[in-house]
Amino acid sequence: MKKYYITLAAFLLVGCVAIKPEYFKGPNLKDAYSMQCSGLGRTLMKCYQKASEICLQGYNIISKDSEVYFVNGNMGNRKELTIECK
Repeated sequence: MKKYYITLAAFLLVGCVAIKPEYFKGPNLKDAYSMQCSGLGRTLMKCYQKASEICLQGYNIISKDSEVYFVNGNMGNRKELTIECK
């Protein structure tokens, strides 16, 4: 039972972390970013806001992925947004 609470606490702490875009060169060789948009305090809307902050001239969405997963019988939803600055 203790292991269950430790696992749950780890997932909750990861979810509380701010959105941290990961930089790479996009398909048009412009600045691009991938970011996790799920967890406590993180939503797809917050990822869109972060994209607007880092791409001041606007951005194009490269991909928007969503995946359902199960951990210890509990369901979760992982969302990821990948953008390329204009």
